[in-house]
Amino acid sequence: MPEQECDVVPVSQYHYFSPSPFQKVVLDYLTWFGVDTKGNITRNRVYPTHIEILKAQSKIREYGFKTVGFIEKLAVSEFLEMKSKMPELDPARFVYYFEGCYHNFKAVKLASIEAQKSNDLINTQYDSIKNFLIEIQGFLKPNDLRTRIEFTFTEANNWNSFFRVQEFITPFCKLALNCNELGRLSMTYFINPHLKELIGESLGDTLEKRFEELANSEVKDFVKELPLNRRYDKWFKEVQVLEKYKITVTERNS
Repeated sequence: MPEQECDVVPVSQYHYFSPSPFQKVVLDYLTWFGVDTKGNITRNRVYPTHIEILKAQSKIREYGFKTVGFIEKLAVSEFLEMKSKMPELDPARFVYYFEGCYHNFKAVKLASIEAQKSNDLINTQYDSIKNFLIEIQGFLKPNDLRTRIEFTFTEANNWNSFFRVQEFITPFCKLALNCNELGRLSMTYFINPHLKELIGESLGDTLEKRFEELANSEVKDFVKELPLNRRYDKWFKEVQVLEKYKITVTERNS
């Protein structure tokens, strides 16, 4: 279910609704909070047994989560937010939506004050470097070197990418904006080993210096260079044919 379609929640009736293991855990979270089967928010909180809590945590971990308690907080928050806009919403319809549209980025709104400050800085740095890469492309002649690829994972509904938020890729550098289960953003990057052969010594030195400055900045703990483990040129061509990846050719500087 693409992000733009998440407001359209399929109708599910309890007589044929068969929740997935993950949906069943989210249903349990809502029940423990006091939400009844019709979606009414009651004061009748259900206090789970220790065994029930352990079972729920086990199921969440099977889905790849490490911070199991935060999912419960996010599920309840998402339900209350949707319920305020859709009074007829019931848990059966909600869990279908929650699983299909889940992404770690949704947890940003629940992040600590410290994390929110860090997130603002990371967002600023990500946009700044992205614009810097576009500026470098403007000085290059070949169309291939001025080709850039962008992708927003939060719009793709892919369970295998709930950590990745955005990617920005050029023939000489790859950026990624990420988000963990606690709603904290981070940035990873990879520089093509043939950087200076592609864009020249001067621009190559300038780009490397930009990342060196980032490595010594106040967000250094949330920025990391990751290896690609593949030939960059071949990988760059393969990425261009992937569905929903936006390809743009940067205009040359006049």
